[in-house]
Amino acid sequence: MKKYLLVLLLVSFFLPSFAKEITLSLRGQKLSVLPAGYYIEDVILSQREDSCLGYLHPYGPKKCIPLFFERSILAEVKELLISSMPKQANLQPLFIRVNRMFMYQTSKGVRDYTCFDLSLSFIRPVNQGLVEDFTSSISASAVQDFFPKALLKLLVNGFDSSVSQYNKRSAMGLLVPTIITPEQLKEDPINKAGYYKYLTGKKSGKGLYRTYFDFRDNLPDTTQDFKIFHDYNKNQPKLSKAYLKFPDGSKPEKFWGFYEGDAVYINDGRSFSLLTPEGDLFINYGRSPEYAREVISAAIWGGIMFGLVGASVFGGLTASSSDYDMIDKFKLDLFNGKLLPYDAKDYTLISSNLIFYISKVSDPNSSLNVYVDGQLQCTMKPGNYFTLDLSCHHTSATIKLVSSSGGETVKQIPLKLLKSEFYLLKVKKNHTVGIDHPFGEVKNDILKFRTKENTVCRVELFGE
Repeated sequence: MKKYLLVLLLVSFFLPSFAKEITLSLRGQKLSVLPAGYYIEDVILSQREDSCLGYLHPYGPKKCIPLFFERSILAEVKELLISSMPKQANLQPLFIRVNRMFMYQTSKGVRDYTCFDLSLSFIRPVNQGLVEDFTSSISASAVQDFFPKALLKLLVNGFDSSVSQYNKRSAMGLLVPTIITPEQLKEDPINKAGYYKYLTGKKSGKGLYRTYFDFRDNLPDTTQDFKIFHDYNKNQPKLSKAYLKFPDGSKPEKFWGFYEGDAVYINDGRSFSLLTPEGDLFINYGRSPEYAREVISAAIWGGIMFGLVGASVFGGLTASSSDYDMIDKFKLDLFNGKLLPYDAKDYTLISSNLIFYISKVSDPNSSLNVYVDGQLQCTMKPGNYFTLDLSCHHTSATIKLVSSSGGETVKQIPLKLLKSEFYLLKVKKNHTVGIDHPFGEVKNDILKFRTKENTVCRVELFGE
């Protein structure tokens, strides 16, 4: 508590404008690491343009402060990259696609860290087509510092590190060029089913995946000698583990996992856990207390440690992390090869959520039009639900309710990032429209009956 009070006093004294948001600009910034022989032809953004960069909480665990660029994400990044790699006669064109940009705060020991996740794809035009050489995955971090200059340094370092990854894989001959279509140029490969090779057909023998990229691009090291020991769990087969033994002096310092035949195992920090294909995902089962923290996505830990998110957002991890007997279901995060709770939503989407329900005892002959900031978004009847997601650019929403019987009401609703608020609507017999904000058991009792079928509208508003 003393630490957060000190941070609050310092930040409040030096940066009083941080009370609502942090605004950054990449103007004048330049990269120090460049891909040799290329200039930037264009920059493409595949993530949601108007989502904010992320969040910090300098005032303590319950106050979430969003981060924005002065201009759009695309405009800021394009200026950074094109000014760093301008067109010249002796250079070849290169497209950069931004798949993910996300900043957040996490904690390690007694220190807080600002973190930056970045994914870039490096794409070359060849023979009137397009070849995608590589997609980076960077998770950079620095000791917490709320000053814009330090945050900008972290951002630029993330881009430098992405280019370094590309250069290193190229120098090692580990690029896997893939022909893509003009339509795929705009697609996010992180969330695109079947985009990467992973496992292609049946394998025999065994091999190490030294990095997640080696697994993602199906480039195992089959020259490393090692023995596999299985520890089968008869009561819970899903929790069976494997252990590796290397000849003296040959154990790699770090490696992501290994395969044996067509089975893939991920390094969970203490042993190796089986990854099972399930549709477009790779699934893992385990008890969350058994996993080393490095195996779970840092952004998830950041949200959990600071109380910004709960089990409703990130599935079972928060609920079961203290229950050793509970078995959790995880999925592989295709961004960085770490684990996410199976029910985790897109944690890079920093939004507010409103849920409306029109009571079944509402006038059965009246429908209700719901306007958000002056725009008609949904027409509801008794028993219907309406879910509204708003980006962090929205601090409040003006809700206007107009019934077909002539009644109407207007309410200004304050929004809370990463939180859901519930409102109960009703058209009364005298044609007036009521809007209540129930809590506790009343709220829970109503929400438990929400289904895809009775949720007649789901709207996302991600504009400024």
